[in-house]
Amino acid sequence: MTIKFNDFLNNELQNPELQKEWIKQTIVEYAQDGDYKEFFRALEQVIKARTTVKQFAESVGINRVQLIDILHGKTKSPSLMTVNKILSGLGYTLSIDDLKTA
Repeated sequence: MTIKFNDFLNNELQNPELQKEWIKQTIVEYAQDGDYKEFFRALEQVIKARTTVKQFAESVGINRVQLIDILHGKTKSPSLMTVNKILSGLGYTLSIDDLKTA
């Protein structure tokens, strides 16, 4: 029996701690390579592991189409307020850390 990657990932993301680490890792990668698409894809995957995009959008007060555009990279520069709404809706907050030197 084979399992599709999205089904596997959705199953794995049922773990709240893994959800948080997944999002944190994509933020770190964004800081390194500037590719925000993976960060928003991770947000979408966590949202879908918890609920539907429609229900989540309603719960945080963002238009569903606007949220989908953000998650799919069609909105190039969502406002910090909007990103904060999404993170808050997932139970997270933005924070600032020192850059680690290698």
